[in-house]
Amino acid sequence: MHTFQTLVLKAKEDVYSLLQGSNFSKILGQGYDFAELRPYAQGDDVRYISWVNSAKLGEPYVKRMHEERELLVHVSLMIDGRTIIGQKHQLFTYLLALLSYSTVLSNNLFEASFCVGTSFKGFEPTKEIESIERCVDEFSNIKPLGLKIAYEKIAHKLVALERKKSLLFLIGDFLEEIDLSLLSQKHEVCIVMVRDRWEEKPLINSDAVLINPITKKNINKNFSKKSLEYYRKRLVEHDEKLYAHFNQHKIKYVKIYEQEEALEKIERLFNF
Repeated sequence: MHTFQTLVLKAKEDVYSLLQGSNFSKILGQGYDFAELRPYAQGDDVRYISWVNSAKLGEPYVKRMHEERELLVHVSLMIDGRTIIGQKHQLFTYLLALLSYSTVLSNNLFEASFCVGTSFKGFEPTKEIESIERCVDEFSNIKPLGLKIAYEKIAHKLVALERKKSLLFLIGDFLEEIDLSLLSQKHEVCIVMVRDRWEEKPLINSDAVLINPITKKNINKNFSKKSLEYYRKRLVEHDEKLYAHFNQHKIKYVKIYEQEEALEKIERLFNF
């Protein structure tokens, strides 16, 4: 079976077997689940007065209910040459399928966008499985080698693209600095960091020939033990700076290395 078909089938299986249930928004308003009983205040809708409780308590009381509202879930994927490393492209595809199917299953609206090198493509919001499958298929056929992303423009493009407040999943390797302060003011932003373990702890022979996946040029450097330790140290510093930025702006984040751990981490972080 083709790798793409296997990924999609696995995502469907995970969603429909393990992520059953609808999204529930704890927003007070019209609905069917009781939230609270409180004294009537000027401006309250008289339709929500509980006459039985008001009679018992000797003054008007209103019932407030939890309201179920349709949620817009936007999944944006950031693709550059490094996506070819290891199984990252397949993991990106699986996450896109997993989040899209779970959104539709919970009766919410799904929207996607691709930041592919310097190009940006947005898809129309949908609840149709056929539209989602076309989107996932298109993503799986992207050829990332040689692409470089303009990270400083991503947040502005997403702010301009999406007017409605949404739950925004931003998926990428986050090996470059990115400012999400503006985006987090408008949306609930959730970061999914996709990494290959080799990227963080590379083991390279002294005679190895490496190619930069962004420039497609040979990397002519001496990969000594000392230089690799320096690389790892800089990467740790980079990630700690990213985490501080996320925490400052109340952005949820998770790091995923393998497909097998993706479902558990997504489920735990976003409470599907």
